[in-house]
Amino acid sequence: MQVSKHVISSVIVSALVWWWLRSSAAALTCFLMGVFIDLDHIIDFLYNSRRQLRLYRFFTAFEFEVLENIFVFLHSWEFALVWLALLLSLPEARQPVVLGLFIGFVTHLGLDNLFNRHSRWAYFLFYRLWHGFAGKYYYGAREYRHRLKRARRRG
Repeated sequence: MQVSKHVISSVIVSALVWWWLRSSAAALTCFLMGVFIDLDHIIDFLYNSRRQLRLYRFFTAFEFEVLENIFVFLHSWEFALVWLALLLSLPEARQPVVLGLFIGFVTHLGLDNLFNRHSRWAYFLFYRLWHGFAGKYYYGAREYRHRLKRARRRG
């Protein structure tokens, strides 16, 4: 999903978190997590391009290019499950800020899973690890072919 869409959805979800918990800190952490979880893409960009980080190139790479390896370590349903287990088992983990972070994390991951044209398993760390973090498995066969074709046309 594009950053602008994550910002819009994070504003909406953060407002709902504020309404539910009446906590500005929870709303703020929800918003920040909902947007800044994408910082893990920097590792992928630098690993694949081996070039200097330039914002325009960084943002277009994930939308139009074929990355040979995709790590996105923070984009992982396994982390969400561990976090949920901690929230359910440790009363001290149910602080508004921690709930805000969790909601922002799960919202971001869920929206990516729904709207990005990737393999349905792409957001499972163990799936990516099993396939050696190969981009073709992350994208899924159809999206991978589509990106390759588009990349050849672009030059």
